[in-house]
Amino acid sequence: MHYLDLAGSQAPEMTTFYYDPQLDVHHRLPVSAALTTAFYASPQVAADARRLFDAGCVAAGFTGTLPTPITPSRAVGSSLVLAREWGLAELEDRLVEAIEASYEPTWDRDLGEFTWGLGLNEPYPRGQYNAFLAAAEAAGPGRWTALSAAPIPTCPQLVDVDVPTMAFSRAEWVDGNLRLRLAPLREDPSATTTFRLVGAEPRNWDVHGLDGVRLDLSTTGLTITVPLVAADLELIRGSY
Repeated sequence: MHYLDLAGSQAPEMTTFYYDPQLDVHHRLPVSAALTTAFYASPQVAADARRLFDAGCVAAGFTGTLPTPITPSRAVGSSLVLAREWGLAELEDRLVEAIEASYEPTWDRDLGEFTWGLGLNEPYPRGQYNAFLAAAEAAGPGRWTALSAAPIPTCPQLVDVDVPTMAFSRAEWVDGNLRLRLAPLREDPSATTTFRLVGAEPRNWDVHGLDGVRLDLSTTGLTITVPLVAADLELIRGSY
């Protein structure tokens, strides 16, 4: 409470953005800065984070129509994460509209990268801003809290994927079977790529949904060879 200004019942107007314990110095900022710190606090102290976030939204002017272009800021991306984390649909819509209008979402097809230029006219995408915006693309109700919870259960993993030559737009276990959506950078049915499934039970697998797939089971996992095509693929549990 000493750091977050939440001791009273009133909405905070300031917050500690950074504390130096050696100098005993609080880096005090207006509560709009809490739009970022609330992101880090939300999995640990959700109620306190929400109070900070609500006050920060009011201070930053996020409760009404957002002007465009909006200034590049980590707080925009972190706010979109939390809007989706907490199911704040109206805020989510306002932020998405402003981001789409102001932040130059761009596919680089040659590199296989999706980034936001943010109107900065810089040769490379700004890292921290893009990190929050990318996190928001994967955000949803309770996901940030679940991801931050410890310990994370051990589960099978796909490894050795030749990104960006091959990527996945879906990788999901459904009733013990693995459903994949292949998303290669460039399709070439005559070429192949490989990746491995590790951590799964040693067993045989059947393939549905795509011809030309080869499976090789060894002590290091299941090696999967697929053609470079966009397709849905399902690995179905077979015998041991």
